[in-house]
Amino acid sequence: MKPLMSESYQKFLSTLIVTIGAFLGFEALAYSIGLYQLRQSLYLSFYIYAFHIFWLTFIFDLHLKNRGVLAAVWIEGWDLKIIWKALLQRFDYMFNWHHFRHFQNYLVLPGLLYWSAVTLLFLNPFNFGLKQALVLFTTIAMGVTYWFMKEHISRRLEAIDWWIRILSIAKLFAAFLVYSALIGITFHFGYDATFLLLAVSTVTFLLIYQALFQHNLLNFSILLWIVIASLVMAIVSLWVYSNWNTQYFTAGVVMLAVYNSLWGILHHYLDGTLTRKIVFEYLVMMILVVSVLFASHNFNQRIV
Repeated sequence: MKPLMSESYQKFLSTLIVTIGAFLGFEALAYSIGLYQLRQSLYLSFYIYAFHIFWLTFIFDLHLKNRGVLAAVWIEGWDLKIIWKALLQRFDYMFNWHHFRHFQNYLVLPGLLYWSAVTLLFLNPFNFGLKQALVLFTTIAMGVTYWFMKEHISRRLEAIDWWIRILSIAKLFAAFLVYSALIGITFHFGYDATFLLLAVSTVTFLLIYQALFQHNLLNFSILLWIVIASLVMAIVSLWVYSNWNTQYFTAGVVMLAVYNSLWGILHHYLDGTLTRKIVFEYLVMMILVVSVLFASHNFNQRIV
């Protein structure tokens, strides 16, 4: 039997649907927040995220499901035992730890992108330009992660260098958003340094963990390096908390510069391509970014 659509067209269509859904969801949320309907906006954010989970499950499901088992119910009859057996066979892949572990990992990056963008929308309810920029760039980043998920399930994407570069940009954008959102929440609600330290170390662990998982570089011995990198980012967050003012986007750039250096050096080390020149380049880039922001920052505006 000839399929209704080609695999490439099916990838494009499923990714397009969830990306458009992300854009419309963000726009609806931004509009609701602009009306200062905070309780309703919070509920709406969970409904939209539930749509993403459903659609990601649907995308993941298309490639791994046991085909034809539900059709057999029509042939064998609508007996309860037959239906239950067919359902177990239909979703048998979800009981496979290898498949379930991959599925969980695929939820990390879109989840960080989504909830950090939602947080920043709540922190800027009346800034129309900023909200539209967040909606546009976050939607693009989520679209890239969805396409990567499709490609990585159906074939090994690591061989396509330019796709990995695009995905790396989306990951860096996610790191910038999540660090900015955490610092913004800490300053806005007056949380202490302990909250920021724990939150930053947790999201850094998740960012590095999912990246190493997707590059097939993750093993038990690497966990120590992930923990060390997370602790370094936590220490940087304490410095930011003690010295920065309420401009949490610039603070997010500072933390992104440090994260990019840690991740880049670790990645090259695990790939066996780490050299002194690479370490020097990452450190110079980090120092340059931090120095420029530090020199141009007005620390007198800090609210204590």
